[in-house]
Amino acid sequence: MRKIIPYVKKFFLVILISLECFLGFICFYVVFALFGMIFSCGQLDSSKEITVYIRSNGVHTDICMPILTAQKDWLLTFNLSDYEDGSRADYIGVGWGDKGFFLDTPTWAELKASTAINAIFLPSPTAMHVEFLEEPVRSETTRKVQISKKAYLKLVAFVESTFLLKNNKPILIPSKGYGPRDNFYEAHGNYHMFNTCNVWTNDAMKSASIPTSIFSVFPEGNLMHLAE
Repeated sequence: MRKIIPYVKKFFLVILISLECFLGFICFYVVFALFGMIFSCGQLDSSKEITVYIRSNGVHTDICMPILTAQKDWLLTFNLSDYEDGSRADYIGVGWGDKGFFLDTPTWAELKASTAINAIFLPSPTAMHVEFLEEPVRSETTRKVQISKKAYLKLVAFVESTFLLKNNKPILIPSKGYGPRDNFYEAHGNYHMFNTCNVWTNDAMKSASIPTSIFSVFPEGNLMHLAE
């Protein structure tokens, strides 16, 4: 028995050290994320030619862009016949995220611990969520931003660059939309706790010089530097 006690002590010591390291890492992550949110970057130019929206559901953020402008016709990119409701809309909402989380968690009630852990801690495949919608309504969770045509072209280029393509068309993930007006597509990149859906939105905003946090893993960082 006396021979076993030292091994038991070592075991609990290892557990304690591991727990302290884990908690220390979580504290570092939270401080790092909050620090990145506080400071802003980006400045809109004086031209207010195209209206886009940054939309949050409290966890995830999307970029909402007009379906048709002189700079971009999204109906040339996405086939309306792939959507159950193919009626025309005014705007298109686009977001990037963890593929498993997107496809396996249509509602929060269906969230599995394994899905969440995999999305947060392990680099995982990603997908793009595309939704046709009416023009968003400005609110606490939806910010309206007017940008120049030049800035919009940069935003479009960033968004398009994230889609995986086949024959110059985004690759549809069949029968996986949440409703009649949305779909999922294959995407570039891996998702992890330092490269979240909100980081993607943050980078998209930076591409068009839309004011945002210097780094944002949380949705608040993409909204807090924009006027309500």
